[in-house]
Amino acid sequence: MVRDHSGHATGHPVRLDEAQVIKILKECDINHDNVYNKQEIKKAFESLGSKWPTIRTYLGLFHADANGDGCISEKEVDTLVKYIVGIGYTVK
Repeated sequence: MVRDHSGHATGHPVRLDEAQVIKILKECDINHDNVYNKQEIKKAFESLGSKWPTIRTYLGLFHADANGDGCISEKEVDTLVKYIVGIGYTVK
């Protein structure tokens, strides 16, 4: 059963918000350094139920990796989170 933000049951899927996406990213941060490498980002997309986690990882890095180092730093994570929220993943 899906519940809305107030805890009420709803028949409609609820889109993940930024706080929920951040929580998932933190759970996938293997070494707990608040920097997300390709493996950690891919793990997050897999957790979200992405059909194409490798492609989503590439696109997430394309959108958010401002300095081109192949990782998402604390300064870049907001852009990645907004990209993920914009895809429209829902609570299962």
